Amino acid sequence: MSHDLVLTNARMVLPDQIVSGTVQVRDGMIASVDEGRANGAAVDLEGDFLIPGLVDLHTDSLEGHLEPRKGVKWNPISAAVSHDATVIAAGITTVFDALCVGDSVTRPAQNESLTQMMMGLAEARRHGLLRADHMVHLRCEVTDPEVANLLEPRIADPLVRLISVMDHAPGHRQMKEIDYYRNTWLIGTRGMTEEEADREIEEMMHRSKTVAPGMRKSVSSMAHDHGRVVASHDDETTEHVTEALELGIEIAEFPTTEVAARTAHENGMAVLMGGPNLVRGGSHFGNVATGELARLGLLDALMSDYIMSSMLAGVFRLTTSEFGYDLPAAVALASSKPARVVGLDDRGEIAPGQRADLVRVRVVDDLPAAITVWTGGRQVY
Repeated sequence: MSHDLVLTNARMVLPDQIVSGTVQVRDGMIASVDEGRANGAAVDLEGDFLIPGLVDLHTDSLEGHLEPRKGVKWNPISAAVSHDATVIAAGITTVFDALCVGDSVTRPAQNESLTQMMMGLAEARRHGLLRADHMVHLRCEVTDPEVANLLEPRIADPLVRLISVMDHAPGHRQMKEIDYYRNTWLIGTRGMTEEEADREIEEMMHRSKTVAPGMRKSVSSMAHDHGRVVASHDDETTEHVTEALELGIEIAEFPTTEVAARTAHENGMAVLMGGPNLVRGGSHFGNVATGELARLGLLDALMSDYIMSSMLAGVFRLTTSEFGYDLPAAVALASSKPARVVGLDDRGEIAPGQRADLVRVRVVDDLPAAITVWTGGRQVY
């Protein structure tokens, strides 16, 4: 179906410059990009920015919509729809919903939640209820001896486009501080007793040594056999990155140190970091700051992680004097670059032949807001 559209009087953020002008859309694709105002019927953007729709490779948002409070499960289709609304309002038009696979040893209900979320997404998509283009990023906890068996029946699902391997055992990577993991996460967040927390820490550290190495290889191999891109989660050391490289892993997702990020970047892995870390000015776990990697030229793409609006806010923060990015380069970190990392060549830029996924952005008191969003040339927000 043709959704012909003309947007004019926009500050268009193109791949290498900002141009005041007009975008014409035909059949859901960008047909032309021209300087100056359009004649005839057109939507006047009143000088606001027009950027490509953002591409988010990792958001945890859907899990929060399925279980808005601990122990409270929501209808999975309704959860997918409400999550989608949050995605679009953040200016994100392509989203990889990050869903956990594994951890069945200590949280068996996690497996049922995964099944419900994938079903909810598929059904919402089938009924045309989703406005963003949703894909699935399966996050595989390699300390779980069952994770490969849990992944196998899901890996061929066409929604699944990205796999990550992660080891959340305390004492290294993201969970380096054992006391923090014990007291804040296991006891404070998950409500364990001290004895339960100590027992889980001991079990996870044991499985990290005995199960994780082989499971990391099995999951990576299965993913590559099915043509999926693979990310290594929370690499801390040169050895972690080297192991990932030997497995053919393409992405370093949330490296926790500068040395890990540098090793990955210099060896051709894409370094992906969280927008909340950038906007807040650092990691709440005490890991390397996204902003520091950006200053060092080691940042390849932004992700929303646990706050959807952090991608757009992070883009504009990079243009401040603290970081010195120009707006086209900052926008690329949240649009074309993440798209290319996962092999999506049809989106992420305002250019003829690209999908007409577009976001009108207005900046008020240094705060960028998505005013209007189009996906495939159709206004959805």
